[in-house]
Amino acid sequence: MAEQLVERGFGVGGSERHPSWLELFFDLVFVAAVAALGTQLHGDHSLPGLVVFAGLFVPVWWAWRGFAWYASGFDTDDRTFRAALLAGMVGVAALSAGVHGAARGDSAQFVIAYASLLLILAALYAGVCWRRPAARALAAWQVLGYGVGAALWLVSLGLDESVRPVLWAMAMLVLMVAPLIVLWQPARAFDAGHIAERYGLFTIIVLGEAVVRTIEGLHIHGSTAAAAVALCGFVIAATMWWVYFARYRSMPSGGPVSRFGWAQVHLLIFVGIVAAGVGVQLGIEAAAAARTMLLVDRLPLGVGVAGYLIGMGTIRALTRRLDQVAVVRLVSAGAVLLIALAGFGLVPLAFVAVIAGLLLVEALIELTRAPAHPGEASA
Repeated sequence: MAEQLVERGFGVGGSERHPSWLELFFDLVFVAAVAALGTQLHGDHSLPGLVVFAGLFVPVWWAWRGFAWYASGFDTDDRTFRAALLAGMVGVAALSAGVHGAARGDSAQFVIAYASLLLILAALYAGVCWRRPAARALAAWQVLGYGVGAALWLVSLGLDESVRPVLWAMAMLVLMVAPLIVLWQPARAFDAGHIAERYGLFTIIVLGEAVVRTIEGLHIHGSTAAAAVALCGFVIAATMWWVYFARYRSMPSGGPVSRFGWAQVHLLIFVGIVAAGVGVQLGIEAAAAARTMLLVDRLPLGVGVAGYLIGMGTIRALTRRLDQVAVVRLVSAGAVLLIALAGFGLVPLAFVAVIAGLLLVEALIELTRAPAHPGEASA
């Protein structure tokens, strides 16, 4: 099949490029990865457990991000590209199966699977260096970033389990710096509209995981109190969807810092949504058992919703300055955290309902006082 590489610029309008069927199939495999991370957090939702959950979420999401951005700029839809994505799906499946072990001191499978994904991305960008001279500088930075990142992950296998996360953090720092350098390259090949659509689809994936957690908790613990908590949990998920997509347009067309911030701060949004889903499930279980929620039980929902709001507020501040919408989101995040920390003695329904009500009020304030306008950038 003839190559269909197109040099694209970062524009709000962008082309009519949409995710392909293969990209959507690829995204579905990440449902398993997100579910595995949620299960891990449900099993250990203490503060250290939250840190482990977030720490493992970062590389999983970064793998998705790497393939999404490559497809946006250099999708040839030929046999090589399809084979690479299908091989990547196998790697993601292995990565998902290795989440539990990585959280419990047996990370070899997770490390090998992740390094294989980085090497696939490095090979894809190496092909761009060979085929597209105009994009060679951009692709070379990506090859270097993914290559060094993969090497650091593999080298960590020779270290003790307790030390490995240090090398993983170094690898992720390298991977996160490379895109920032790329944004200053003269040849920018990524389609802004396509990137925004892929991020929107990943938002749907994590929201779906949150809803599944709610349904799963209700299926196992089907009391009246549990059903009421589940309803509040659905309100939380629906409000998150509404706030995100009410202003959904495209990636911002501003400078490199705003584009980089928009892309990277989404991590807070995704981590927050999954954690909130687990928090609702814990609330359902507590309601069914007729017990109050301890701080350790309240943390996932409180930290999750707060993280989502901080992410949304930060993106808003980066793309449209610190306006009323950004302030409302950040203040609401602080209020949610305060409720989670000081909510001792609240029955599960009261705690989850208060969080849902606060999120609803936040959404109503920003949508009525600062409605979205046509052409407004995402978030």
